[in-house]
Amino acid sequence: MNHNMKFKYLSLALFVISLNCLYGQTTAKEVRIGMFSLEPMNFIDNQGRPSGLYPSLIDEIAKDAGWKVRYIEGTFSEGLERLQNDEIDLMPSIAWSNERSRTMDFTSESITNILGQVFTTADSQILKITDLHGKTVGIMKDDIIGRNLATTVSSLEIQYIPVVYPTHHDVMTAIEEGEVDAGVAPHYFGIHHLKEYDLIETNILFSPFSIYFASKDGQNSDLLNDIDTLIGEWKKEKDSVYYQTVRFWMAPEELRQERIPLWMKGLLATTLSLILLILYFNNLFRRLIKKRTQIIKEKESRYRSLVQQLKSIILRISSDGTILFCNDFGLSLLGLRKYEVLQKNIFDLKLLPPGLTLNNLMNTDTLAQTELINEITTGENSFHIQWSFDRISGGEGKPKEMICLGVDLTGGIRMENALKESEEKFISFMNNIPAGTYIKDPLGTYIYANTTALSMLNKGKEILKIEDFIKTPELLEMIREADQRLLTGQSFSEDFEYEIELLSSHSCTLIRLTHFPILLSNGKRLIGGIAFDISEARTKEEQLNQSRKMQAIGELAGGIAHDFNNQLSGIMGYADLLTQSITDPRLERYAKKLHDGIERASEVTKQLLSFSRKGKKEITNVHMNDLILELIDLLSHTLEKQVFISFTDMAEDSTIQGDPNLIQNALLNIALNARDAMHGKGSLYISTQKIMADDKMVALQGYSIEKGPYLVVSIEDTGEGMTKEVRDKIFEPFFTTKEEEQGTGMGLAMVYGTLKDHHGNVTVQTTVGKGTVFKLYFPCEIPLPYNDGVKGTKQEKIVPSSLRIAIVDDEQMIRDFLSQSLLEAGHRVALFEGGKQIIHAFKETQSSFDLIILDMIMPGMGGLETYQKLTEIQPDLPILLSSGYSPKNELHEILKNDHIVYLQKPYSLKDMNDAISRLMNQ
Repeated sequence: MNHNMKFKYLSLALFVISLNCLYGQTTAKEVRIGMFSLEPMNFIDNQGRPSGLYPSLIDEIAKDAGWKVRYIEGTFSEGLERLQNDEIDLMPSIAWSNERSRTMDFTSESITNILGQVFTTADSQILKITDLHGKTVGIMKDDIIGRNLATTVSSLEIQYIPVVYPTHHDVMTAIEEGEVDAGVAPHYFGIHHLKEYDLIETNILFSPFSIYFASKDGQNSDLLNDIDTLIGEWKKEKDSVYYQTVRFWMAPEELRQERIPLWMKGLLATTLSLILLILYFNNLFRRLIKKRTQIIKEKESRYRSLVQQLKSIILRISSDGTILFCNDFGLSLLGLRKYEVLQKNIFDLKLLPPGLTLNNLMNTDTLAQTELINEITTGENSFHIQWSFDRISGGEGKPKEMICLGVDLTGGIRMENALKESEEKFISFMNNIPAGTYIKDPLGTYIYANTTALSMLNKGKEILKIEDFIKTPELLEMIREADQRLLTGQSFSEDFEYEIELLSSHSCTLIRLTHFPILLSNGKRLIGGIAFDISEARTKEEQLNQSRKMQAIGELAGGIAHDFNNQLSGIMGYADLLTQSITDPRLERYAKKLHDGIERASEVTKQLLSFSRKGKKEITNVHMNDLILELIDLLSHTLEKQVFISFTDMAEDSTIQGDPNLIQNALLNIALNARDAMHGKGSLYISTQKIMADDKMVALQGYSIEKGPYLVVSIEDTGEGMTKEVRDKIFEPFFTTKEEEQGTGMGLAMVYGTLKDHHGNVTVQTTVGKGTVFKLYFPCEIPLPYNDGVKGTKQEKIVPSSLRIAIVDDEQMIRDFLSQSLLEAGHRVALFEGGKQIIHAFKETQSSFDLIILDMIMPGMGGLETYQKLTEIQPDLPILLSSGYSPKNELHEILKNDHIVYLQKPYSLKDMNDAISRLMNQ
């Protein structure tokens, strides 16, 4: 075919195309189609034209359906938004889902199927789907593949951190730059761009799905019908334009063969003719080239000088590894001369990274794009060199030579290592500070928080806003105003503190915060903060304050009981004297009732002394489980039948040292209070358990106990519970919530005193409407104290008469009562109101006595000091000690002496006579 015929055909083709365009301009319907990058489905090629599977099919559909197509470029998310805003008519390459079907209509015919795949870097350790646990994974916004991945891994209980990007290209870039550990994209798209982003594909393939055309719900159904009709017909023919197009675009890029129309072939022939014409003028430029050659040689000389002095090693090696060139900088850095390098094999000099072979160097396609780092040692010097390679090809595509570029990274690596070490020190330091530290930007977003701060807030590593955990509007406003003052520089050194309760998960945490400004070098300001969790400290403080309060109340109660016992002692003494001196039966009854009233009053003082830990107790081995079983037997006959008692959880060894009567009374008091709280109907659960108290438990209990083994008795009821105000006062003497005459308010005070007297503690947990739990902590090992009782001792001899007895007591009534009773018994009596008086009598008047009745609690010289001075004067002097409470710790060693007896106030004449008899007959 000659040139004239080619031009005729070309002209005819152009004419037909022109007519078709003209016709299309008058009759074709304009169809706006969204275009986003998803190779090979749809993308903009290097010439700026829409290309890919969908645009190719659209071109064919447009011819048959009479469309005039206009593509509107953007991201996938922008395309979806434009579809809903009527800015486009069709959206290609879109998967069907229930959610999308509510706002879009889809073609019935699918175009092709797509698999989701995970891509990552070559040095990544992500090989299988479980390796994604805890990793950051990039996904495209609104992409169905990201949702499919979430569904897949949730069934496997794999948790990863999704990071959303506008496009798949942004996802690939994020993987390459290390912003995320991996990313998901369509299989075809990822394979197409592996080399471009220096990534690899993993074996993680998931959730195949079909893709369609879509329009806005209820609109452009005619366009969808056109597509379904043509695609449906094409699918029936194996060699239709549909299958040809799919095979072409789904084939690897290097295997694609562009289909050239006949008219284009003519155009190519014409182009060849023009090339021949160009060759004609080739000779015209030879003279110019010759002239330019000289210029090039001069430039080459300059470039050679540049190469020689370039601060990098430059090597040119042959295909067998022989070094053909090394620049001067390389020789200087390596400390070698030219004859030591040139014509030597590069592998003999050990310049390249270990494991790299000549075969790798010359035949691996990816090596030219690979950067390798190794350490070279020359003498005492060591260098880190980063190598990159480029091949100079010879005949038949075989490598002829290789250019090796080595950049000295030694200084940079040292700086990087120093920076890394500094950063590790900083992170380790910040994460080990026993406080939360954080940094906020001016908008209130937390850009840094150490592990302690994140733990306080029950948050992971995600970006936080202050509104995420502070819900009080007033507090939020106060923080914002304070931060604004710091950001505006009103005070460069201002800091402030406040306490807040942060609601995190299901618990409240008390935090103390301090904010301060951080001024950056670029002039910007940030907010720094330190947070201290003071919940435990506040709990310890409250426990300690409660313990101190109860100790103070105990001291007060002990003092009151002592003074009251002194008065009762006098009253009881005179009541006994009255009983001995009357014969009228009616008056005897009155005297007995008076004596009984004094006994009941003394019981109240005993309870006060038990609370204040100044009462008398009998110490023995107590088997707690057996004691509780006895108590349950007693309660079963006392409590209402609707009260269910359970004691199933028992410690194997429940033996402690203590006073069984005091302990049983304490347990009984708690059980009776539980009965009242349950109004005679409910459940009472009792258990025993051995524990080991550590430093934390000691602190939480306000240091009321010491470290060591404890037996814990737990008593839980299902009653009405208590408010915080009631709970804080239940152990105080005379505090009660019961009606008048239904309770004295001493029951739980006695419980508290009993536990303290046994070196233990009692705690209470209560919830209004749900019940209360008392826990009694008894130490498993305590020393056996003395037995200071006198009751029950057998009198072997009669009290001698006409003894010389000194009475030392600051209470006039007691001195008078004792004097009267002893005088009537035939004794000689001397009265002293304090320790100084009797010591004076011994020293100055040389007084001598057979027996001393000495009160332990007196103003001025107390009983203990008086005792010590008396024994210095007369070591074996019999002394009867007495007090309104039992100072057992002070008397523990004293009472081991045979000539000393202790008598607890108030006491009767019989108790006094028994004590005197015991003293005088030892």
